[in-house]
Amino acid sequence: MISIRTRLIFYMSMLVIIVGAVSCVFFLIYSKKQQEESLKKLGGSLVMLLAQDNEVKDALSYSQRAFLDTPIHVVNELDIEKEIGYLRVATNQSILVEERAPWIDIDMEEIPICKDSGITNVPVSSQIWARGGVRVVELHPNSNISVTNRKVDCVGGFFYDFTVSVIGKQTFSEEEFAAQILGEAKVSDKTIQENLGFVQIGLSTYKLNERVKKIIWRIIIPMGLIIIFGGMGITLFLTKYFVSPLRHIANITLDIAKGDLTRTIDICSEDEIGQLSKNFNQMTTELKISHDEKEKILAQLRQHVEELTKTNKQLSEAQERLVRSEKLAVVGKLASGIGHELRNPLGAIRNALFVIKKKTAGINTLNDIQKLDQLIEIVEKETERSVKIVNDLLGFSRTTKPTVSPTSVRAVIESSFLRLKMPERIEKVIQLEDNLPLVSVDTTQIEMVFMNLIQNAFDAMPTGGQVTINAKRENGFLVITFSDTGCGIPDNIKDKIFDPLFTTKSKGMGLGLAISSNIIQRHEGFIDLKSKEGEGASFIVKLPIANV
Repeated sequence: MISIRTRLIFYMSMLVIIVGAVSCVFFLIYSKKQQEESLKKLGGSLVMLLAQDNEVKDALSYSQRAFLDTPIHVVNELDIEKEIGYLRVATNQSILVEERAPWIDIDMEEIPICKDSGITNVPVSSQIWARGGVRVVELHPNSNISVTNRKVDCVGGFFYDFTVSVIGKQTFSEEEFAAQILGEAKVSDKTIQENLGFVQIGLSTYKLNERVKKIIWRIIIPMGLIIIFGGMGITLFLTKYFVSPLRHIANITLDIAKGDLTRTIDICSEDEIGQLSKNFNQMTTELKISHDEKEKILAQLRQHVEELTKTNKQLSEAQERLVRSEKLAVVGKLASGIGHELRNPLGAIRNALFVIKKKTAGINTLNDIQKLDQLIEIVEKETERSVKIVNDLLGFSRTTKPTVSPTSVRAVIESSFLRLKMPERIEKVIQLEDNLPLVSVDTTQIEMVFMNLIQNAFDAMPTGGQVTINAKRENGFLVITFSDTGCGIPDNIKDKIFDPLFTTKSKGMGLGLAISSNIIQRHEGFIDLKSKEGEGASFIVKLPIANV
């Protein structure tokens, strides 16, 4: 996650860079434009100074180059920074003067000649502009004269070219003068002017570029650096006085979230951040008060829980005594049924033994031997049945706590199958997760539960099927599921199958599931049933995992 400090520094840096760049570019363009305008003013002033000089007009009128030395010297004196690249003074027929600066390598033939000016850029004025200020000279303004300003690009460089026509009064011949004196010719009131030639000056942009470079290095770059460092200072100021307090508040909130309610914000200011810190400290104080009250209430609750635990233990002991009393009552109720159940097999055993005793004396034939074997088989079956009834009764009436130890469920399942006779048409499937934890159980009692559930699955599939046993870890318990593909258990008797003396079998007292449920409860586990009639049944046993 990008912090607000990093984002602020980034955005402020970008803003400062953009503002600095735009300001520098704008100032550069403005300065360059100003320098170009001043250069144009200088060029226009210089060319107008030559064009209106009387000596220049005399030189052009009489084609005498000597008259041009003084005006040209004056112009060169005004060119303080030596920006004149070339100078040309010419009549309409020939060029009188054509000079170029020695530091400029150009061919004057590349400079075009413009005799007629058509663009007025510098008005005729009595003030001549030069570097360093305005110099006042005596000129005779003429509104008919205009300066042509154009850009000339040649091999020697780039120039601003200024051309102006030189206008003078028309001269008369001796015949015309005599005619006017004798009155033979009418003198016109209008002054006749003629184009004597032109003056052309080219100002080099070299000095202009040098001045622009100086502006860049002396003004624009320092200004940009000032903007950047000023922006950095503003960013540091904002970071110190705005972002740092917010980060301080954020760090304190993390400590408070971890439970340290003693932290407070030490920001003393009258702005919104100061008000926020005051409100935050007040909220933290109230939260600490609430937390202390909660801890006090929890301490009282823990004390009440301890008292309830003691009371619950007493209730459990009372409940155990009550259960023992109820079991005694159930045992009394079972007595008649047990007597009836035991009387029949014991009577059959007695009769069979009587016959055996009677027959053993005179056994001579094979038929007698077979009958004797059948009687012995009856005695064995009925004896086993009587023993099971007695064992179930003893197991149901037993109230002692199981002796638990860490045990492998896999070993208990395998031992249970070994002690049962597997029907021929029933298939067993055992699906256990790898590295199953041990469980805290009494191995003998849990084995009795598993044998009972497996035997019930066998009985539910008289025509064959599949018994599946799954085991997996779930929320501190080991869950073992015994599933069969038998006929299932109807919904109307699901709530009764764990009741004592309830059975749907033709034989038996209905104590198997009751005993199993009692054993699982004594192990602090759970047993449940999931079944749908016609689709089989699943008994789910949950046993606590051993703390090894």
